[in-house]
Amino acid sequence: MRNERENALDKKFHALSNQTRREILMRLSQKPHSAGEIAGYFSTAPASISYHLSLLQKSDLICCRQVEKRRIYSINRGALDEVYLWLMGLYNAKSNK
Repeated sequence: MRNERENALDKKFHALSNQTRREILMRLSQKPHSAGEIAGYFSTAPASISYHLSLLQKSDLICCRQVEKRRIYSINRGALDEVYLWLMGLYNAKSNK
């Protein structure tokens, strides 16, 4: 049976597997954005962007806070650190052979 940490990492990699979600993360790495601001960067329907934001939030890669009537999204650097450390472990294991 898989442990909680592996399941959380799987969610992160699944979220990172989509180009639109990676582009959203790149935007959020610069500064927090509202959902409307994020949607403005893409030619897809706002509902599609909402789906991507929801998946990124469920994977813990982004955080959301309510400011008046707007939802402001920001990147969760701690979650990215987890992905980075896993990849570095894989890289280090390869280079030690």
